[in-house]
Amino acid sequence: MMGRSSQLRRRQDRAYAQALKRAERRDRRSNRGALTPEAVAYARRNRPAFTKPKPLMPRGYVGEYGGKWGLMPQLATWVSSSVQVPGLHPFAIGSARPALGVPLGPDLTNWSLVYCDPITWFLAGLISNPSAMVFGIPGMGKSSLVTRWIAGLCDRGYPPLVFGDIKGEHSPLIRELGGDVIEIAPGLHTINPLDLGALLDAAQRIVAVDWVPDPNHPDGGKTGEQVAAELRELALQQASTLIIGLARLVRGAALADFEETLIAVATRLVHDRTNAPILSDLIDLLEEGALDEGTAIEELMAASVSYSRTDYRKAVRRLLQTLRSIVQGPMGVIFNGPTTVQIRVDNPGGMSVDLSKMRRADKKVLAAVMIATWAHGFSAIDAQWELAMAGLAEFRNPFVVGDELWKPMSLAPGMAGLIDQLSRTNRTEGIGQVWVTHSPKDAEKLPTHEDRETALGLAENAGMVVMFGLAKNAVDALDETTVSMNAEERRCVASWRSPRSFRARRAPNGRPKPPPGAGKALIKVQGATGIAVQVVLVDEEMRLHDTNERWGRRGLRRRGR
Repeated sequence: MMGRSSQLRRRQDRAYAQALKRAERRDRRSNRGALTPEAVAYARRNRPAFTKPKPLMPRGYVGEYGGKWGLMPQLATWVSSSVQVPGLHPFAIGSARPALGVPLGPDLTNWSLVYCDPITWFLAGLISNPSAMVFGIPGMGKSSLVTRWIAGLCDRGYPPLVFGDIKGEHSPLIRELGGDVIEIAPGLHTINPLDLGALLDAAQRIVAVDWVPDPNHPDGGKTGEQVAAELRELALQQASTLIIGLARLVRGAALADFEETLIAVATRLVHDRTNAPILSDLIDLLEEGALDEGTAIEELMAASVSYSRTDYRKAVRRLLQTLRSIVQGPMGVIFNGPTTVQIRVDNPGGMSVDLSKMRRADKKVLAAVMIATWAHGFSAIDAQWELAMAGLAEFRNPFVVGDELWKPMSLAPGMAGLIDQLSRTNRTEGIGQVWVTHSPKDAEKLPTHEDRETALGLAENAGMVVMFGLAKNAVDALDETTVSMNAEERRCVASWRSPRSFRARRAPNGRPKPPPGAGKALIKVQGATGIAVQVVLVDEEMRLHDTNERWGRRGLRRRGR
């Protein structure tokens, strides 16, 4: 740099000497005398500063008087709304997106704050279904988005309900919000598939009160006894559906039509004859098949299309083997006994079923517990709605979180349709839902074409689809649904999956920094351009949401040594 300055100075000196000579020649032509002081002053005034144009660099002009800076200043970025900013800068242009919902973070295109959640956008008429489907590989920020939605919607009066938290990552936040956390593990709790649960309790409470039929009532002016009978019937249907699901998981294949009918008939019969029956009672009823009452055996034989006791025993043999495997196998510790846990949905802080202690269990056992908690959870929502309609309780529209959706779906044919059936309530308009999974390609792992179509239908029917970093082929798989993306949106989603560099870098807390695409998501609503957002959690949320708790700072330091 010093060499270039010296060259410029020499050029300026030469230019000054030439100017003096020109002034002397002009003076001699005019006065025929020596150089006057006026001529010297004229030369000084007209001395050029630069002899040639200097190059313009990103940080200024090169050379003396060029204004080159050694470092460009980083200007502070301030985010505000178009309502507040015009007072300071009247030319601000706000986003066309409404500021409605839970704040997520800055827009990656214009750095305006993005507000979004499935319930608020549904109530505002921006989407037709209060549900969301979230895709993303591990470590990209799916759980962070769900954490922000749980905290934000709970503050707005929508209690979060997590029916099957495999990692237990939401339990600290639910406790902080004042909600209930139920831990399920072998030897800790049991779940009775035959338990009619909250629906039966609601039916009994409704019958116990003076019910005056009202034609304007949502139930059409039915009596309390009629409503209670309908609830009991619904509870029986859900119990038989749950048992069918458990049988499919154990067998690894779909049941025959008559076997499903047998389970439904036996479920009703065992409840008519036994108070609080368990799964062993159902098996005994099917196995004996010849009670003193002739009506029971006749119904079971009719369901199995058997014309004799011998035909019945042959027809029911394989089903009994499957059900015995549930009772006497690894699932028996959890499912063969009275229910010891009650799922409540009336807590304003929400609730979570923590399955983190079952992560090492058999995958079929874990999947069975997941669908059992989903079934009992949605039944509790239905029961709470009916109690609210009867004036016996308060109904708060819940925000239901379903994680690791594909685990039970991939274990047996027909499980996708079963889960879809379990997740549907009679009053679906009162529930907000979010389903979380890794990739749209997970649907290809399902055993049958019908299962794959059902799984992809969850994304098609969702009010919004949120995509974190995905592989290119996973993005292409969404073309089979109604979620269509342009070339730039595809490029962004695929680029967020880029791996981190091999250079080890640590965050201020001592842990490895997340990959470059962590927290970046594309929100797609059918028929609209996607919204690229950087999801940002505050310090308190980061403290409560730690997906790598076992990789603490001390442990990392030991490994670093």
